[in-house]
Amino acid sequence: MKKLLALVLALAMVMALGMTALADGEIVSVMYGGGTPETMDPALNSASSGSNLIRLAFAGLMGTRVTDGVVTKEPELAESYTVSEDGTVYTFTLREGLKWSDGSDFYASDVVKSWNRAADEKLGASYGFLFDVIDGYGTGSLNVVADDAARTLTVTLNAPCAYFLELCGFTTFCPVKTELADDEGAWAVNPETYIGTGPFRVTSFKVDDVVTYEKNPYYWNADAVRLGGINAYLSEDSVAILAAYEADTISLAQTIDPAEFDRLNTQYPGELTMYDQIGTYYVLFNVHKDLSPEGKTFTQAENAKARYALGLMVNRQDLVDYVTMGGQVPATGFYPIGLGDGNTEVSRGEGSIYSTWYTGTATYSAEYPTYTEDQVEGIKILMDLGYSYTGSLETGDIKFTDVPGFEFSFNQNATNSAIVQYVQECWNLIGVNATINTEAWATLQTKLKAGDAEASRMGWVADFNDCVNFLEIFISNSGNNYPRLGQSVGDYTRYTENTKSAGLDACWGPNNDQSWADCYDALVAQIKNATDVEERAKLCAEAEDVLMATGAVAPLYYYTNPTMVKSNVKNLAILPTGDIVWNYAYIEN
Repeated sequence: MKKLLALVLALAMVMALGMTALADGEIVSVMYGGGTPETMDPALNSASSGSNLIRLAFAGLMGTRVTDGVVTKEPELAESYTVSEDGTVYTFTLREGLKWSDGSDFYASDVVKSWNRAADEKLGASYGFLFDVIDGYGTGSLNVVADDAARTLTVTLNAPCAYFLELCGFTTFCPVKTELADDEGAWAVNPETYIGTGPFRVTSFKVDDVVTYEKNPYYWNADAVRLGGINAYLSEDSVAILAAYEADTISLAQTIDPAEFDRLNTQYPGELTMYDQIGTYYVLFNVHKDLSPEGKTFTQAENAKARYALGLMVNRQDLVDYVTMGGQVPATGFYPIGLGDGNTEVSRGEGSIYSTWYTGTATYSAEYPTYTEDQVEGIKILMDLGYSYTGSLETGDIKFTDVPGFEFSFNQNATNSAIVQYVQECWNLIGVNATINTEAWATLQTKLKAGDAEASRMGWVADFNDCVNFLEIFISNSGNNYPRLGQSVGDYTRYTENTKSAGLDACWGPNNDQSWADCYDALVAQIKNATDVEERAKLCAEAEDVLMATGAVAPLYYYTNPTMVKSNVKNLAILPTGDIVWNYAYIEN
């Protein structure tokens, strides 16, 4: 409690000092709850917690305007753009007089250099593959031509891309000053080299403490920026975050303990909002973990069935009703409801092209009333796979005795902790032992990228509203492909000879005889190049089925974004992608 009180007092002191130092506008203090991001480099970042910090200092060709609370997608660094008749050539005209936040001139050629850096395989950016829609990807030189005198940028795509303009507003596509950027991201924690084109600029970066920003006087629309600066505190502690908010030390709080929702709604009416969010919270399993019982060697298809069975054991309705309590919707597939597919929005049920993978998550079995219909299906799969057990479905006390235990990792906050413990208990009820391992978010990301996690909680919120954004997580060369589908074993050492090469084996697809590249990557490539919108939607549904059949992901629910915002904060935008736009916000005194 003393530590918490000290934090609140320190926040108040820093905020007061900031307001004195920058008298031209209010200083807002916020806590997103993501802790210290693994990186602040726009090209290297792959986490939403890092994205909202990066967006304060960087801008893309496209952006978001907020006028009297109305949100519109508009050109940002670009003044205008044109698209060729065949949809493959975009020509952007940049705004006149653009400058970096250090006052130096910004040119169209800076975009070319930045995009080529982000797309270069040598950099190893998790989102580098997003540039594969541009002609020349993989050659070291994207087909992007700058004319600095004319302030134009001409981009040639491989094929029409319905979401290209959204990519142009995504952080990976935000230009950086390449002559200052190293490949490790150290430049991104030094205010002297962290030079961007956004509405604010960093003045201080303190790990596990705070990133401070001041208004960027060189921002193209600086006259419209009314805040003097922002203090973004780096904490994952939901207790400290809420205490700071209730002490009026911060104006925005995320990562809130669901157990507090009722009280907060009563005590601070109108300040807690469950914002819409296009995202899926899920459990992932490393495909190199062998789930074979003692004395038996599973095929990779059998390991996939075992993983899928574990996913069926979670009562998703009870999870959102009694654990998360934030208006979330139980997941029935990986795509969240409402995600665009280029033709319409994803829906499930009768007449839909999209499968329903969990059908009885909250319906108790008429035959075996101790368990839900999904749980009965999962238990029967485990029985059919040959696991030993005591008890029975009839008596409602079944316990499997030889399902290998595994490590279940997560980054600590109140919501994650409650969810992981609930899922663990669902498994424990049938004798499956998952050992919880808590990690800092940056540490867990590093561990996942190295392949050294057996199972973990994970969430994905749309960077842009298209199924491709959810599918690309799991293509073979994606840095976010934590289950290691289509990838080598990495740093994981607890594999067996049976699963050492599971990710690379020809064991995937409808007949379990294709490599991941052949059955999944090829489908995603087809989707990217499809011009018939109905055919594209069918391919999106097929690709989700291929992914779900691996059992490597077990979607739990579709997100909402519970956020506390002080009532005097005006013209703030919190988007369904999770992005928070402070450019045009102000404090009403």
